[in-house]
Amino acid sequence: MSFAEVKKVNGSPALVIDGEVFPPMAMTTRFNKPDYIRNLGEAGLRVFFLMTNTDWLRPGKDYVDEEGVSRHEPGGLEAFVKNAKTLLSQVPDAYIIVRIGLHPPVDWMEENLDELITYQDGSHEPSILSSEVHRDEIPGMYSFASDKWKAAAGKALQDFCDAIDRLPFADRVIGYFLAAGGTSEWYPVNAICDRGKNKYGDFSPAFRKAYGSFLKKRYGTEESLCKAWKRQDASFENPLIPNVEEQYYIHVEEGILDAMKYYESADRIIGKNIDMNGKKAANLGVFLNLEDYAYVADFYDALHEATAEAIVHFAALLKNRYEGKVVGAFYGSYGCTDFYNSTTATATLTILDSGKVDFLAAPGVYNNREPGGCVAQREMQDSFRLRGQMFVAEEDSRTHLEDSFYRDAMGLYDVRDSMVTLKRDFARVLCEDIYAWWFDQHAEGGRYQHEDIYGLFSRQREIAKFAYSLNRDKQNEIAVIYDQESCHAVSGYTNTMMLDYYRTSDLHRIGAPVDYYFHNDLSREDMPDYKLYIMMNLFRLTDQEREAVLRKAGKNHAVVLWLYAPGFVNPDAEKVMDNAHIESLIGMHVGRIDHTCSPRFRLTDLSHPAVRYGVEDRRYGYIDRDVHSNVWLENVLAPPYMNPGFYIDDPRVQVLGAYCEMGLAAYGIREMDGWTSAYCAPQILRSELIASLAEYAGCHLYNTQDDVIYANANFVTIHASYKGKHTIRFPKPCSPYEVYEKRYYGHNVTEIMVDMRLGDTLMFSLKGTC
Repeated sequence: MSFAEVKKVNGSPALVIDGEVFPPMAMTTRFNKPDYIRNLGEAGLRVFFLMTNTDWLRPGKDYVDEEGVSRHEPGGLEAFVKNAKTLLSQVPDAYIIVRIGLHPPVDWMEENLDELITYQDGSHEPSILSSEVHRDEIPGMYSFASDKWKAAAGKALQDFCDAIDRLPFADRVIGYFLAAGGTSEWYPVNAICDRGKNKYGDFSPAFRKAYGSFLKKRYGTEESLCKAWKRQDASFENPLIPNVEEQYYIHVEEGILDAMKYYESADRIIGKNIDMNGKKAANLGVFLNLEDYAYVADFYDALHEATAEAIVHFAALLKNRYEGKVVGAFYGSYGCTDFYNSTTATATLTILDSGKVDFLAAPGVYNNREPGGCVAQREMQDSFRLRGQMFVAEEDSRTHLEDSFYRDAMGLYDVRDSMVTLKRDFARVLCEDIYAWWFDQHAEGGRYQHEDIYGLFSRQREIAKFAYSLNRDKQNEIAVIYDQESCHAVSGYTNTMMLDYYRTSDLHRIGAPVDYYFHNDLSREDMPDYKLYIMMNLFRLTDQEREAVLRKAGKNHAVVLWLYAPGFVNPDAEKVMDNAHIESLIGMHVGRIDHTCSPRFRLTDLSHPAVRYGVEDRRYGYIDRDVHSNVWLENVLAPPYMNPGFYIDDPRVQVLGAYCEMGLAAYGIREMDGWTSAYCAPQILRSELIASLAEYAGCHLYNTQDDVIYANANFVTIHASYKGKHTIRFPKPCSPYEVYEKRYYGHNVTEIMVDMRLGDTLMFSLKGTC
């Protein structure tokens, strides 16, 4: 049998099969076009994900369709065998990872209504549950907390494995990818809280049991639980499930933005109730009122934990059964997601630290994918690297071969558009050191069916093989730090703006590469030290977590950029929500504005080197770029606002920017004892100001022209944001070799200038030819 594992190769995790290293070039597709499969194999693709279901879900059947024609629906195993034989007939040396659906059949759900998501009135919500290889009309969404489902699906999985192990080509199967929920991505297809119908859940016995266990693990005793919740009726056996009003903060923007849109005409609109402050008892602006409603955040934390524990459950079945097979699943979406109902965000570390999963995966977000844009990822991939695990990007990169809808939405009109974006996305995978499969999910197949694309894949396989032969230790100088625990403390749009849209709009345009971590890793001895830390959403920090953050910052006199309300919530403090918590963390006195206000600020001291690349008359403090969806074709950005707002009120701080509307200090910097604190009181700091701060911290900038830059110690990639001349600066003399043109752009140089079209992608090796 083949032996597959994820292990460190030259300093970073890689997929290794029978001792051979497989760089990040895998494929997921249909198998109804044998010639297409053969061409992909000839391009060097050897690892294929095969999508199928268990026989429990799809046992196979013969039937007569509406037109009287006899049909046969293959069972899950039958479909897998057929596809595997097609693959191996065209690519005999291919390896297979089984993408296996763990959904229950409809009749099981009908017979086990207690195992479905249940609302306060005892009802369930009929829906459609689908993936690329199945579609069912269901009586309600099954709960990921259901032990009964896990037992039945686990047996179906083991039965499937028994059958696979008896196949003549069993040695080609190197792992399993666990699929459940909507589109295989482990999210429920029903809303947990449906405000339109005034329904909320989940009251199923399965989840209530899991919720109680979660609370017992978090609080230890019911006495501690009652104290945290400030409710004497709190219990592990009958945990409180928040109603619609108590979840108001999640959607607070609807009221705030409605007020911003209609405030002048409010008195003339019959029946319109406009609350500019957007306040109710359960929230303070966009923040959940964690003084009195901590159970709301705990409830959603428990939902996400239940999903993670289900993944760990199935992964453990496989790891206990096999040695030498890799196991993965979709989980951990911090982009293109609902941070509440989707239940796949805030328990990533539960899965990684279980030791049962080799990799987690997610597609890139669906914003700004056209030439000149960038496809941001959804996870903190360097937290994976620390643990010897891989984050895998599902590269569902569209091409000009799509139907007209996608061609126009993605801006892909000819093969050149396809090539430059495929180069860009490959560069992100290689430079950020993650794994990837390319995904052709269309039923007819053929997304990459083009001679130029086959040639590109072949060349990229050569580049990747060369890259994996080099030292892969990361040497980046900027770390972006995120917090799982804070996600359920603020509104959905605040999460989306700061954790999703901002990553699309600005973080890849700093001119220097960044690494992505959860703040929990700051206390690890094996986490590298950085010159600049960007603290994204660290709203909720315990005393111990605060100490770890400051200890890390002081190790090498780093610069720390704080955004919006760092540490505003301290669950260990007597007063849980307080400005003083921010002050003690960032070293600056701050004030708070408890109503809706503008985050826009202008620079006030352009002479300071920390704002060297700032623009004098530009308004900062919000995302001012065009961020748009390539799938849903909507304007995703809301008008800029803060509620509450914060400002600097401290004579010890060098003020760099002031609010346009209020004149209060919005951006400032202060030298601390052993580190430098920079505070941006609004939620967003534009890329050129981060670049200025990075250079102030001693970081190298490859480019200051707003281009998309991917880089590591071995490669530098530029994706042009405009037509014209572009400059790339290297940290030391080198001979940049463009890997697709196969030519040098100079020898012993520290800077080059290149002419590029919008969307052109150039990838330079700094370590010689490949």
